[in-house]
Amino acid sequence: MRITRQGVKIRVRAGVSLVVLLIVLGLSFIPVGMMLLYSLRDGMSIQFEPWSLPVWPRWDNYGTAIAFLLAPMARTLYVAGVSIAGITLFSCMAAYAFARLKFIGKEFLFYAMLVVLLVPSVLTLTPSFAMAVGLGLRNSLEGLILFYVGGGQALAIFLLRAFFQSQPEEIFEAARMDGAGEARMVWSIAVPLAQPILITVAFMSFLTIYNDFIWPLLMLIPKDLYTVTIVVQGYSWDLASASAGYVVASLPLLVLFSYGMDYYVEGLTSGSLRA
Repeated sequence: MRITRQGVKIRVRAGVSLVVLLIVLGLSFIPVGMMLLYSLRDGMSIQFEPWSLPVWPRWDNYGTAIAFLLAPMARTLYVAGVSIAGITLFSCMAAYAFARLKFIGKEFLFYAMLVVLLVPSVLTLTPSFAMAVGLGLRNSLEGLILFYVGGGQALAIFLLRAFFQSQPEEIFEAARMDGAGEARMVWSIAVPLAQPILITVAFMSFLTIYNDFIWPLLMLIPKDLYTVTIVVQGYSWDLASASAGYVVASLPLLVLFSYGMDYYVEGLTSGSLRA
C-alpha cells in the first residue's frame, strides 16, 4: 500500500499531537500523585524529604481526615443538593418562558440577565454579604442555599433556553390541541427531553458549590456550620493530614463523575450543538 506525502504529514502531526497530549496529561497528574504520596507520610518527613516515597504508609492520616470531614462533608452535600434542586426548578421555568412564551420585554430581560454572566463573582461578594446580613441570613446554611440558587440562575437559564428552543414545535402544538397547559408542557415535555443539559447544569452547579471557599467563609462563623473546604483549610499546617483531607474531600466528586460522566459529556455536546 503506497503512502502519499500528505498521508505521512497527517500521521506525523497526529503522532506529535498524541505525544503533546500525553505530556500534558502526565504533568496534570503530578499534583494528584504528590497529594496521594503526602497523604501516606508524616508531616516531618515531608518537610525534610519532600520527594521521597512513603516507607511505612501512615493510613491513620485518613482516619483523622474522615473524623474531621465527615460532618462538614454531609453539610456541604446537603447545601449542594438543595441548591441544585432550586437552581434546576426555577431555571427550568424561566428558560421555558424565554424560549416558548411571548411577552413584552422578553429579549431585553434575557440579555439583561446575560449581563450578570459578564460580572466577576468576586465583585458581588460585598453587596451579597451586606444583603445577607440585612436579611438575617448569615450563620445559616439556608442563607448559603438562597444565594447559591440565585447566583446559579443566569448560566442555567442561558443553557436551558437554547435547549428548549431547539425542541420541535410540533410536539407542543399537539399538546396544546389535547388541552395541555403551559405548566403541563414544561414538566411533561420540555423537561424530560432536556435531561442531558439538566444533568450538565447539575454537575456544573455541584462543582461550584462543593468547592466554594470564600462565600461560606464570609457567611459562617460557628464551627459547627463549616463546610468541607473551610475545615480542610483549617488544618493545612500539617501537610500530611491536609493531603489526606484533600483526598477524602475529593471522593464525592470522583464518585459523581465516575457514574455520570457520560451524561455530563452528552449534555455539553448536545447543548453546544443546539445553541
